[in-house]
Parts: sequence; structure tokens; C-alpha cells
Amino acid sequence: MNDDPSALEYTGERMVPERASGRTFWEHIGRYRFARKFVRGRRVLDIACGEGYGAAALAKAGAASVVGVDLSAEACEHAHRKYGLETRTGDALDIPLPDRSMDLVVSFETIEHVDDPAAFLDECARVLVPDGILIVSTPNRPVYSAEGAHNPFHRVECDEREFGALLHPRFKSVRLFTQFPESSGWWSFRSLAAERSPWLRIKGFWRFTAWLCPAKGREVEPAIRESAVDVILKDDPVAAALVSPYVVRPRSVWSGERPYYLIAVAEGVKGSG
Repeated sequence: MNDDPSALEYTGERMVPERASGRTFWEHIGRYRFARKFVRGRRVLDIACGEGYGAAALAKAGAASVVGVDLSAEACEHAHRKYGLETRTGDALDIPLPDRSMDLVVSFETIEHVDDPAAFLDECARVLVPDGILIVSTPNRPVYSAEGAHNPFHRVECDEREFGALLHPRFKSVRLFTQFPESSGWWSFRSLAAERSPWLRIKGFWRFTAWLCPAKGREVEPAIRESAVDVILKDDPVAAALVSPYVVRPRSVWSGERPYYLIAVAEGVKGSG
């Protein structure tokens, strides 16, 4: 693990590329890889931008502009200094931006940290133009917090129904995606990427998939940590993506998948014209 003294403190929750665990690193890389495909020509807000690597990647992916907002003044100053980002210190429940000033809001692993998720989504909707887009992720409580597990940083966690119930009253269209399947039916290709894949009974399966997708199999190399922005701008080869749990995929009911994370793409703010 990189011990760069200029890196932000790593508490185990905020993703710091130099210090995060391998799983945390690749989960966040996968989400920003997904989001980058929506940013071209748009004014983008990354709410709870943290260290800034993700917002910097979205800027390089072709966004018209990117603003990072975070509760931590230290994180905002770091992101501005390291990446040259426009950053503002602010609360997710009181976003320091004007009404209808953003085309796209990106919110990864934020909603579970606020006391009032509905008020947070109201704020996201407020800063979006009428046909704006919100990309928001959250842990899927039945899997993420199974068997009494508890993340002390989280205030509220949702299941799929609750997540949808928060989004549908505020947006005209909501498409659901998933990341990191805990399990999936053997008949689905998603079982190849599942944590509890039925194919693990086959000797050598895990080693083979780790060879195809190195992110599954070993600690993140320092050179990769140092180039997190550029890593976001590249997709995995097809074979690696097939077995990678970090790829964001459309929600699939027929596959029987049980994902750790839910990601929604919500479009068109209701009541805004």
C-alpha cells in the first residue's frame, strides 16, 4: 500500500487511491468508469467528491465543467491542489450551487451517510436542469448488511424497493444498475463474477478468472494507484469485464443476482417544467 505523505488520511470509508483496500479501490473505479460515459458536454457536479480523483476523471472524459463539493474543507483543498478542480465546501443537504445550474449530478456512496435521504435527493433535483441526470449509488442493505453486519459510517441503508421509492417521486425515468454480485444463478454469465460463484467448485476457476481480471486477485500496484484518473478513462478488456465484479451492469432479475451495490440513473426532474 502506498504511504504517500501527501495523500488524505484513509479512515476506511472515503476512497483514497494511495491507501484504500484493493476492493474499495476497484469498486470506486468501476462506478466512475460507468459515470464517465454520461458526461460529455455536460456541466457536472460530483457531490461528496472526496479526494477528487473521480471528478478529475470526469473532467478529462469530456465534461463541459466539473464542480466537486464535499463536507470536508481538507478534501476540497486537496482536490483543488492535486487536480486543479473547482471545489466548494458544503453539505449534501444544502448544496452550495444555484437552482438549475447542473446537467449531471454524480453521487457515489453518499446517500447512506445523510440523515435525510429524501432531502438530499431534493437538493440534487434542485440544482439539476429540467432534463438533468442523477447517477447515484448506495449499498444494497439485504446483501451489504446481511447477518447483522453494520458500517458505523452509515446512517441509513436501502433495499431495492426503498431506493426506488426515494427516486421515482422526483424523477421521470429511473434505470437501475448493479455492482459486485454476491451471488447469481449458474445459468447467468453474472455467476462468473459473483463472490459466491457456483463455478468456484471447479478446480482452478478462481485462479483463471484472477488471471483474466487481475483486479480480483492481488493488491493494487502502486503505479495503478498513482494513475487512478487514467485508469477510470479505460475499460477492461472484454474477457476481464466478463468476470469482473466491479463492472456496473443493468439490473437483471432473471439472473437471480444479489448485488452488494445498487446504482440508479435518474433522468428528468419532476415538477420542473
